[in-house]
Amino acid sequence: MKKKTSESATALLKCKVSQGMFSHERGVLVELPDGRRISALVDKSSVLVSRDPRTGEEVDGRVKVSVLETKKDSALIDLPQPGLAEGPRLRVPKELIEKNNRDS
Repeated sequence: MKKKTSESATALLKCKVSQGMFSHERGVLVELPDGRRISALVDKSSVLVSRDPRTGEEVDGRVKVSVLETKKDSALIDLPQPGLAEGPRLRVPKELIEKNNRDS
């Protein structure tokens, strides 16, 4: 069953987080079950981590995304910034996203 929303909802997408080139950005890596790895550079404020990654390190985290559409097992989301090799829009398994209760 397909559910479209007139306004996109905010959610959190599981990812690996690393330092970006600048202090205000972070690298995010989304690993999909089919083996694809989506990398993007996003503003630090779009990422939730338990601690900041050190140089050369990845930590578990979540990136804020917009959910455009949900189906039984997947969701169509927009990353805050386009991926390095793909656009901002991805279809991901629903198990990788969670409701964002931390909206500011």
